[in-house]
Amino acid sequence: MHQISRRHRLVAADLAGENAKVLRESEGEETSAAAEEEVLFGDVVDEKDY
Repeated sequence: MHQISRRHRLVAADLAGENAKVLRESEGEETSAAAEEEVLFGDVVDEKDY
């Protein structure tokens, strides 16, 4: 029983680490996409501003 419990904790810790890694990568992609969008469309002026 102790080994099963320990195994479950190890699997849970591994999954938590993978989730954190995916979240960091996702946030990095969103930041890159936002920066790229700013570069591409930052100079576009909305007609409503005039």
